[in-house]
Parts: sequence; structure tokens; C-alpha cells
Amino acid sequence: MVNIPEYYVGKTVLITGATGFMGKVLLEKLLRSCPGVKSVYVMVRSKAGQSPQARIADMINCKLFERLQDEQPGFAEKIVAVNSDLTQPELDLSKGDQSILVENINIVFHCAATIRFNEPLKDAMQLNVLATQKMVALAHRMKHLEIFIHISTAYANCDRELIEEIVYPPPVDYRRLIDTL
Repeated sequence: MVNIPEYYVGKTVLITGATGFMGKVLLEKLLRSCPGVKSVYVMVRSKAGQSPQARIADMINCKLFERLQDEQPGFAEKIVAVNSDLTQPELDLSKGDQSILVENINIVFHCAATIRFNEPLKDAMQLNVLATQKMVALAHRMKHLEIFIHISTAYANCDRELIEEIVYPPPVDYRRLIDTL
């Protein structure tokens, strides 16, 4: 039986939503607990005039990454920022970046989502549903993919008193909702 750090030795990971709350924690924990991971690609969009690379550089200088900085000073070399916008066609990935991901990724953590309660429904659908479909389509092309993990948003079946570990039927067919929007 292989333990988790052993499993990740030599693996290449892709994370969406790495600049969000859950993504930051996942990135730090993965790099700290699995030092043998080969590389971690993070799909990040430009924001407020900052490139994806600059956003990641700022992020890894926060308090969350201090322990990792102390224990593994060269950890940042394993992080590869990939310019992407999940709401755009083909995830706004260049052909070169698509090729790199298709050829190298072993594990995908899809964490990107909007969790704003007041998000326009069309925008929430773009990021939380359609972007997930695009990520799954990209994953199907990955030649060495072993695992695809989708981390859902923080809100699920909030209208229920008891939430069981089952898949509840949606109140409307998602395809109809997409067509309507």
C-alpha cells in the first residue's frame, strides 16, 4: 500500500481556483506534505492588471506559505502559472499551454467557482457549470490523467433540514437552464 506522499512522487498536478480560499490551502498542503510532487500547474487569469505569474508570486508570500518557505525554500519553482479564463472558449488557454497540460497532467483538482450569493445567475452558471464541463473536456484529452477531483462550491441543498450523502435531483434540467440563460 502506498501512502499519499509516496503516491505524489513524480506526479504533475493541475489546480483551478488556486488563488481562492480552498485553492490556496490545497496548494500549500500539497506542496508541504508531498515534497516529491514534480510540479503543480495553476490556471489563473489576469486580474487588476496583474499577470497570473505576479498573482501567484504575491499569493505565496502570504502567511499561509511561511512554514513551507522555511521547510522547502525552493518550493515556488514547482508552481507553474498558466494564463487562463475558465469562462472563455477553450478556457482561454493557448494551444501551447493546452498541449503541455494534455501531455503532462496526472491529477486535476478543479476548485474554481463563484460562491457569491448575489452573483448574476448567468455568471454563476458560466463559472460553476460550464467551466466544469470545459475542464472535464480538457481532462478527457489528458494522456496520463489518473484522477479528476471536482471540489464543489460551499453551498449545497441549503433548503433542506437534513442533507444526506446522496445526489438530489435538480429542480430544473440544467440544459434547459443553460439554453434559457
